Amino acid sequence: MSTAAPRLCSPRAPADVHDLPPGPLVGRSAPMLNLKRRIARFGPAEAPVLLRGETGAGKELAARALHRASPRARRPFVAVNCGAFPGDLVEAELFGSVPGGFTGACRRDGLLVRAHRGTLFLDELGELPLSAQAVLLRVLETGEVRPVGGDRPRTVDVRVICATHRDVPRMVAGGRFRADLYHRLATLGIDIPPLRARLDDLRPLARALVGKPVERLAESAWRRLAEHRWPGNVRELRNVLVRALAEHPEGPIDGAALRFDPHPVEPGHDGPQAGEVEPLLPLDTQLARYVRAAVRRCEGNVRAAARALKVSPTTVYRYLTLDAA
Repeated sequence: MSTAAPRLCSPRAPADVHDLPPGPLVGRSAPMLNLKRRIARFGPAEAPVLLRGETGAGKELAARALHRASPRARRPFVAVNCGAFPGDLVEAELFGSVPGGFTGACRRDGLLVRAHRGTLFLDELGELPLSAQAVLLRVLETGEVRPVGGDRPRTVDVRVICATHRDVPRMVAGGRFRADLYHRLATLGIDIPPLRARLDDLRPLARALVGKPVERLAESAWRRLAEHRWPGNVRELRNVLVRALAEHPEGPIDGAALRFDPHPVEPGHDGPQAGEVEPLLPLDTQLARYVRAAVRRCEGNVRAAARALKVSPTTVYRYLTLDAA
């Protein structure tokens, strides 16, 4: 059996160019109207934008809206979750690679090249490794991207939009994020309001999420939805509605029929501090962390990590694409 390192070009990593569904931001509450005004104001600008908000609040929707409001609207919108890839795989995804750049590397264009003349959306910015942060800063300053292991730069014209639910200034103070890159990316900032701050939007949001079946919710269900704290934001609202409609396919749905997602961590919390107890996490989240650690130990070689874990490479890729916790 051959011992050559496998190539990492297939299957393709999940970051991709989007055709920009779904549609516009939903809601007419005061926080949403303010958000839409800021998007309209910042959309035509070329400066980077940092979107701050809790998980599930709609940061990618806001990023898509910024792209639509920009002169680059007809150009690519390319999104990547910075927490989905370990080590060299992040750099290879962003900047591209050439054979020999790292174990299993092959020739491929990075997402910055694919986003040329368009918008690159970096989700979960706080998960970007320090090594990739240094390279990204250089790209932003020079307008040139060099693939991992390569010696020939390519010119790129890209607007960068970032999103994070983490306290990046605190990460900067702790040496976990570069101050120079943070100040470059935070030229323009937008705070995405949590769902509990715009409960007036519950009904239009619910209709946008599940359509006409939402009319089966009784007033007691709407009251219970309005009383909930929504630590999972719009993503949690969608889960609650889909679950209720699936469990009660006929007739009205009252408040007692609603079941909410478990949330051991309060919204806005940025991980355990000294003296705190690590919160319980969903099994998929813990498995995703373990798989990413395994790939790092195998120097980015997905097939080697799959052999060590006794699973298929497809399974490893599936866990690499899960949202980072």
